[in-house]
Amino acid sequence: MEGIRLISVVIPSYNMRATIRHCLRSVLDQDLEAQCEIIVVDSSSDGTDDVIRLEFPQVLLLRLEGQTSVGQARNVGVDKASGSFVAFTDADCIVARDWLRRMLWRHREGAYAAVGGSIANGTPWSLVGSAEHLFEFNEFLPQAPERLVDNIPTCNICYRRSALDRARFDVGLEGANLGAEDLILNWGLTRSGLKLLFDPAIRVIHLNRTRLHSFLRHQHLLGQSSCWARKRTDLPGRIFADYPLLGLVLPIVRLARISFRLCRFDRIETLRFLALSPLILMGASVWAAGFMREGFRR
Repeated sequence: MEGIRLISVVIPSYNMRATIRHCLRSVLDQDLEAQCEIIVVDSSSDGTDDVIRLEFPQVLLLRLEGQTSVGQARNVGVDKASGSFVAFTDADCIVARDWLRRMLWRHREGAYAAVGGSIANGTPWSLVGSAEHLFEFNEFLPQAPERLVDNIPTCNICYRRSALDRARFDVGLEGANLGAEDLILNWGLTRSGLKLLFDPAIRVIHLNRTRLHSFLRHQHLLGQSSCWARKRTDLPGRIFADYPLLGLVLPIVRLARISFRLCRFDRIETLRFLALSPLILMGASVWAAGFMREGFRR
């Protein structure tokens, strides 16, 4: 892309030894003329840092002691990044070969604070993994339409550096490794009049959890974080944080919204959603329990 000398890619990592190779190989294999620096901010205890040092010496490894929230890790990466654009993905994602080129092209043609894209299912053979994918990423499937949005998950997004100079990621919910920090940041940017573009052609593959216990535990944390974010902002759904007992209806509300959304743009995914609905309802119920737990905490 003409005029872009350097783009930075920041990847937070915690105990991702099983997937970090796939992620870094895909980022290093980009079809890109501009120079790219790759920064991994790692606080793992499973030897992920050793894999990076030994097998990916071209990657800048920022090693943090003790488990660090993804929001804090991303801020550390941004502080070190030199690029005029900063892209983010996660250590359990595989990015398309044209990932960075497409994001920079969309930045060039429009005045966007950030552009991001779709999240494909990396575990289609797993019922649990497919249920997690549809529950978490149903707004951002490859079949979804291009549009301006209020949020894009941080596993597939690229910010102008100037946008990140205005605001940073929140450190997250105390005691958890996630805290809806991307949701809070993106909501603040759009409320200030900046634009976020979702382009489904900008694609990553997400390697989902395939064990039921891991899926449910993760949804509980996501529910807590979602409530925590609404306590701190005027995000839609604030009423459920203010009156936690209303959370009893959240599983049905979430399933209804997902079903309506899928019906609008993909019949096949709608059928898959219906087939997986018992698992998804289980995840939604645990998510709602986490939301209510945080809602009752003062």
